[in-house]
Amino acid sequence: MIPESFIQELLSRVDVVDIIDKRITLKKAGANFVACCPFHQEKTPSFTVSPSKQFYHCFGCGEHGSAISFLIEYEGLSFVEAINELANSVGLKVPNETPLKLEKNSEYVNLEDAVKTASIFYQKQLRKSPEAISYLKARGLTGQIAKEFSIGYAPEGWQNLKNVFKNYENDILIKAGLVIKNDKGKLYDRFRHRIIFPIYNDKGSVIGFGGRIINPEDTPKYYNSPETPLFQKSYELYGLLTARKSIREKGYVLVVEGYMDVVGLAQKEIKNAVATLGTATTAFHIKKLIRYTQEIIFCFDGDDAGRSAAWRAMNNSLESVTDNMQLKFLFLPDGHDPDSFIREHSVNEFELLAKEAIPLTEYIIKYLTINNDLATQEKKVKFLNEIEPIFKELNASKLSLLFKKRISELINLNLEEINQVLKTKNVYPKKNSSKLPDRLPISRVRKFCLLLILRPDLIKQEDSEFFISEDEEDKLALSIIEITKENGEYNSAMILHFLGTRFDKELIKQIHMQLSIFDDEMEMDDEINALRASIKKSHSSLINKQRLNEATKKGLDSLSEEEKDFLKNIGKG
Repeated sequence: MIPESFIQELLSRVDVVDIIDKRITLKKAGANFVACCPFHQEKTPSFTVSPSKQFYHCFGCGEHGSAISFLIEYEGLSFVEAINELANSVGLKVPNETPLKLEKNSEYVNLEDAVKTASIFYQKQLRKSPEAISYLKARGLTGQIAKEFSIGYAPEGWQNLKNVFKNYENDILIKAGLVIKNDKGKLYDRFRHRIIFPIYNDKGSVIGFGGRIINPEDTPKYYNSPETPLFQKSYELYGLLTARKSIREKGYVLVVEGYMDVVGLAQKEIKNAVATLGTATTAFHIKKLIRYTQEIIFCFDGDDAGRSAAWRAMNNSLESVTDNMQLKFLFLPDGHDPDSFIREHSVNEFELLAKEAIPLTEYIIKYLTINNDLATQEKKVKFLNEIEPIFKELNASKLSLLFKKRISELINLNLEEINQVLKTKNVYPKKNSSKLPDRLPISRVRKFCLLLILRPDLIKQEDSEFFISEDEEDKLALSIIEITKENGEYNSAMILHFLGTRFDKELIKQIHMQLSIFDDEMEMDDEINALRASIKKSHSSLINKQRLNEATKKGLDSLSEEEKDFLKNIGKG
């Protein structure tokens, strides 16, 4: 546990411009610095770094944050690693606080601790198992790659974790997916005689496991942790934590089907691969991936199961497709998965296949015409019926328009006829669209919050008194005031860092965007005072109502003189 006071000191010492400029080239543009965004592909710079506000924001993809979050996203570091990296850069030593004790009301901490402890146990067991080591070597894996992915081994036997956890009967082990209780109440380890692949979240914490059989006679081949408060399959991708840097460098990501595919490819220095976790690709997976690249290549086996999995992935991805990204599909020869193909052939041959992957629209047409030659009117109708729901999900206007033109050539209809048949409107891309957001009107409280973030030195002791409603913006204002009161001097990056631990990610993203278009040269003192007076006036009736409710609940003898005067004045009004 890193003390918040240290994070505050660290953010006051580091310069976000210096940290980012060492990794990507920044150019001066007025009061700020700009560059082409390192988190998505673009030709015109929309990534801005503010030395006065000490944060970055991209108007293209919305990425934002402080020096800490930049290292986490760009370098693929965990939170602790990013803190250590920044501390070293300014000559600070990172202190550690005693970890939280496990308590009944801290389930999330319990689960995380239990899964981490189990992961360490499995890694130790791998080093003790000649059988497991031989299996990995036979698959072409070295000890270095096993260490990189924290691969472990769950031994044979029913209750090996009993040697790790003093209280094997604790429900936390069941909730964490480590232990199973059968109908008779007997407890036993979920993972037995399997290679263990720890699954990490974006912050670098182990949240679950995948287990692969060693003995071909065992079933099922892959066995994952169940859904837990830590682990939801539809949100997580295996290998993403280690792949992020390579994905950005190569400009695309490979989405494969299994853990061994990811690890096998990494062994051959193809480190831009991730895998889904026993579920089809979801819209959440796509949204995660497009933070790092605009080109996603789905890589599947060439058999019936692979083709079915690819079609499910395509359907689940449609709603996330934009005109700025590319979805492609790579099918390997029958009998091969990525791991076996690269061992039998070569890295160069695999990468050539990746370059020749089929674009989304061509893949859809190919899939729907593989058993339909469009030779009759009835077959054309069948094709149109099958492709119609796809257009209802596809929101990319340019791609949709070109896709319709391609279909019109196949069916021998013009564009208007295609729109009529598919019951869609002719949507043309907007011209002259600006990357910069419009200066939309914002509430007085929100503006007050933004100005306080920029100038925390102008916060007054009494500011918290008139933010009393349950409205989100009142809560935001109170948090900003509380943070600065509790911790002394603050800059914008520090406040935003701690707000990020209290509020929804989308709200923090919105605040970053709004702060980014504020004029650094504007006179804030008078603006803040005017807003303060206006908000106080508008909130006064609510404050009076609350004071009245509190006073009327008390007996006459327990009222303070101030409360008595207040009630008299209310009566006169």
